[in-house]
Amino acid sequence: MNAQREYDQADNDALAASQSVRDLTNQLTGFHRGVSLQQFRDLAEVADADDQIAALNERIVEAQNIGVIQAKAMPKKLDEPAFDVAQIFDIFESSLADIDLAAEQRVKQHLDAHAKPNLERWISDGHAFGEMESCPYCNQPLEGVDLIQAYRSYFNQDYNQLKASVADLIRLISITTPEAIIERLQASFATASAIIDGWQEHVEIPPPEFDGEAAKQKLATIRGRLDALRLAKEANLLESVGSDDTKNELIGIWNELIGIVKSCNDGIDHAVNLITAYKASLAAVNPDGLRQAITNLELAKLRHRQDVIDLFSQLDAALAQEVATKEEKQNKKDALNAIMQATLERYKGRINQLLGDFGAQFSIPNIDFNYRGGLRSNYNLHMRGSNIELTGGIPDFNTSLSESDKRTLAFAFFIASVESDPDLANKVVVIDDPMCSLDLNRKQQTRLILKRVHNGCEQLIVLVHDIHFMRSLRDEILRASSPQNIACVKLKTVANRYSNFDAIDVDKECESAYFKCHRVLGEYLNGTAQSSMEVARSIRPMLEGYLHRRFPGLISGGLLFGQVIDAINNAPQGSPLVHAQNITDELNDINGYAGQYHHDTNPSADQVQIIDGELRQFVERAINVVHAGMA
Repeated sequence: MNAQREYDQADNDALAASQSVRDLTNQLTGFHRGVSLQQFRDLAEVADADDQIAALNERIVEAQNIGVIQAKAMPKKLDEPAFDVAQIFDIFESSLADIDLAAEQRVKQHLDAHAKPNLERWISDGHAFGEMESCPYCNQPLEGVDLIQAYRSYFNQDYNQLKASVADLIRLISITTPEAIIERLQASFATASAIIDGWQEHVEIPPPEFDGEAAKQKLATIRGRLDALRLAKEANLLESVGSDDTKNELIGIWNELIGIVKSCNDGIDHAVNLITAYKASLAAVNPDGLRQAITNLELAKLRHRQDVIDLFSQLDAALAQEVATKEEKQNKKDALNAIMQATLERYKGRINQLLGDFGAQFSIPNIDFNYRGGLRSNYNLHMRGSNIELTGGIPDFNTSLSESDKRTLAFAFFIASVESDPDLANKVVVIDDPMCSLDLNRKQQTRLILKRVHNGCEQLIVLVHDIHFMRSLRDEILRASSPQNIACVKLKTVANRYSNFDAIDVDKECESAYFKCHRVLGEYLNGTAQSSMEVARSIRPMLEGYLHRRFPGLISGGLLFGQVIDAINNAPQGSPLVHAQNITDELNDINGYAGQYHHDTNPSADQVQIIDGELRQFVERAINVVHAGMA
C-alpha cells in the first residue's frame, strides 16, 4: 500500500531527525555538566574570564585553613535511654481469681505443711506431665486422693498462663535494664570528648564529665531490685509482689541515672555553644562558592568556543528538521488513517461473511488500528450477547473459543487478506493444514474457498494431514480445471534422516479395506505382479466386505467369516440373509482354502506354501460370488 510506505518513510525520516537531535544533544552533554542545556546555551561571554579565574584561585588558597576548620565535626549529646517497667509490674501484681477456693485452701495447707521454697513450682511442673494412675515418685495409686483432685483444679490453664508470664520476666528485665546501656553511653561520651579535644587548639572548652560508675551502680540497683521481685513472684505465683511505691522508687533511681546523662549533655551543649561562637567569628569566606564561580566562568569559556558554537548551530538546524518531519509524519498518518478505516471496514464485512459461511457462533463487531510497535489492527468478538477482548477481560478470548473456532477465525483473516491482494493473480499462495474442524459444513466451505483462491492466484499449494480432505479438494478443483494442472505428492523419508517428495495415489490411499482387497484380487487376475500371500489374505476380507455391503446392518461386526456363514445358514424365514443361503457351500469351500493363510484360524499361516494354480482358482471363485451373487 502506497500510503503505508509513505507513512513508514515519514516515520523513518522523523526518527532520523530525532536521532540527530539526540546525537547533537549528547555531544553537547560533555560540555555543560552541572547545568541544563538551556542554561549552558544562555551563558554570556566573559571577556576577562581567565583573569577572574586566577583571582578566585588566589582567594581559595587564602581560605583553605578556614574551610578545614568549618568542616570539622561537632560533638553530639548522649541519647537518654528510656525506662518502661509497666509490663514487668503488671506481671508482678497479677493473680488468679478463678481458682477453686477449696482446692486452693487444700493445696496451700499442703504447701505450708512442708514449708519448702519453690515447692509450688516443683509440684506444678510435675502436674504438667498429665494424667497418671500412680505417683511417679513412689508408685502409689492416685485414684481417690483428694489432694490430686485439688491439684487439677488449682493448676488450671490460667495458672499455666500466669506461670509462663512469670517465666518471661527474666527476658523482660534483661531487655529493660541491659548493661549495654552504660556501654553505649560511655562510647557516645568518648566520641564527644574526642571531638571536643580536637577543638581545644582553637578555643578553650571545659571538658564535660560522665560518671559512668555511678550510672552503672544505679542500673545494677534497679536490676537487683527487679530480680528480687521476680524471685519472690516465682516462689508465690498467686501472690502480688511489688507496689506502686516500689515502682515509683525504681523510676526515681532511673531518673537519677538520667540526671547523670543530662549533666554530661549540659557540658556538651556548653562546648557546642563555644565552638559555634568561634566559627561565627571566623571570616565569612565560602570556598565552595568561589569554586562554583570558577566553574561558571569555565562553562562560559566553553560555551563560546568555536566548536561548541558550531554544535549549537547544527542542533538548531536539526530541531527545525525534527519539527518539519513530525508535521509530515502526521500528515501521512492522517492519510493512512482514512485508508485504514475504509480498508478495515471492508475486511470486517468479508471476515464476518466467511465466519457466517463456516457456521461460527461469533462475529467481529469492530476492527480498529493503532501504531504501537508499528501499524497494527485490533478487534474484539461478539459471542452470545457478550463482547470478548483479545487480551484481558471477562469472558476471556483464550477460554471462550475452541481451538477449532480459533483456527476458523485465523483462516477467515487469511482468506480476507488474500482476496484483497490486487496482485493475487501473480502470487503463489501456500496454506498449511487449512482444516478448521471435523464439522462437515466447515470442510465443505473450506474446499469451496480454496477452490476460489486456486482460480484467482498463480499457484495454490495446500499442505494437509487428512488424505480424504486432499482427495475431496482435488475432486472439487477438477470439476473446473485440467488434471494436468493438479499434482498430489507426499513426503517420504530418505537417507540421513532427510525427506523428499514422492508421488501418491490419492484414490488408493483413501479406498476402504474391501475395495483394496477387491483391487488386489482383480490386479492378480489381470496379470499384475502381486505378493501371493497378500492375494491369498485378501480373499476372505473381500468376501466379508461384500456380505456386509449386500446385507447392511444384518451381519454383526466382529464375527469371524465362518460365523458369518453360520449366521446366513441359520437365518429365519423372512430374513434377507435367506437369499444368500445358495452360496454358503461355496463360501465354506473358499473359506476352507483362504482361512489357512490367516493367523486367527491357523497359527502357522506364514509357513503354508501357496500354489499359484490353486490360488488363481479360488480368486476366480471369490470374484464370481461378488459379481454373480451366486455359486
